[in-house]
Order: sequence, then structure tokens, then C-alpha cells
Amino acid sequence: MYSHIGTHHIIQAPVPTWLKVIAITGSVGMIIPVMTVLVNLWLTMRGRLGNIHSDIGGKFVFAGSVWYLLTCLQGPLQSLPYIQRLTHFTNWVIAHAHMGVLGFAGMIALGGIYFILPRVMGRPIYSQRLADIQYWLVLIGMIGFFMVLTTAGLIQGNGWLNGEPVYRILPQIHLYMVLRASIGILIVGGAMIGLYNIYMTIYGSKGAAS
Repeated sequence: MYSHIGTHHIIQAPVPTWLKVIAITGSVGMIIPVMTVLVNLWLTMRGRLGNIHSDIGGKFVFAGSVWYLLTCLQGPLQSLPYIQRLTHFTNWVIAHAHMGVLGFAGMIALGGIYFILPRVMGRPIYSQRLADIQYWLVLIGMIGFFMVLTTAGLIQGNGWLNGEPVYRILPQIHLYMVLRASIGILIVGGAMIGLYNIYMTIYGSKGAAS
């Protein structure tokens, strides 16, 4: 079902109708395999969620699976022509991309690193506390990105539907772009903390006390 899903981003553009239909159908149909995977994973965790969250790698992966759900619900939603009339080429799509790349793939990748690295190096993570700080910085940053960019996208889409030119819409979303840059500091800060933690785990003499 996934082969032509990317086309749902351009169904307002002059592309063949059959391609638009396949893109929309595939996007909506993807809910089936997505929910199959997530239900399988989450029911496997049933009764053990405390154990998952006591491990920093498991905490990242679980959060990534939640972002995966949100990403794969928003994708079919924005593929519907009535919705896409409002969201097409706006910051709504940028929010969606951030959810997929940073929220889903990024957090699961970080969880995988924190799970595998101690086993490869034969020593614990340098600092569990730093890893936990990184987790919250990335999580809060992603929530902020999602809220700010989605709101800015709805403002853009509504303005364009009402015939407003770009130069009149830019001042309306200026505050949201400032907030986006500010929230980005959390993401960058989390990345730097994580990089330091990983470096010290590999090259440090031993793990930190906490």
C-alpha cells in the first residue's frame, strides 16, 4: 500500500487522477498494517510498561511508537482532498514530517542506540540522568514543534483559501516561526547532550554515578 503514498502531498497539483486515487486509497489503507504492528507491540508490553519505562532505551522506543501512531493517523487525514485543500504546502505538512523523522524514527533510533551501546561496549551508559534529560528535551521539543507548526499551517491554509497573498500571511505566522526556532533549541540541546553521553560511554574510563 505504501508505494504511491508520497503522491498524496501533491493531489492539488496537476498529476494524473488515477495516481491521486491510488495515493489516497493507499494512505487510508495504511492504517491497517500500522495498527496491526502497534497493537502487536503494545499488547506485548501489557503489564510490563513499568519495566519499559525503567530502561532509557525502552522509554525512547515506546515514545517513538506513540509518535508513529500520530504520524500514521495524520497522514491518511491529510490525504483526503477536502482536508488537503486547507493543509496543502503549509507548515501543517512540515509538522507531519517532523513527527515522522524526529518523533517516530528519531526517538526509536535513540532508543536503539541506548539499548545496544552498553552491550557492545560492555559498560553502562555514562550517565542515565543525561539520557533522561535528553529524552524530555526531545519529547517536549517535538510536542512544541507539532503544536506550533500545525497551528501556523492552519493559519496559512485558511488565508490562502480566502485569497490572501503570501506577503499578508507571513506577518501572521511570524510569532510561530520565532516559537519554532526557540523550541528547536531544545532539540539541538538534547542532541548535544546525547552526543556527549554517547562519546563518554565509548571513550570515557567508566560510567558516571547516575
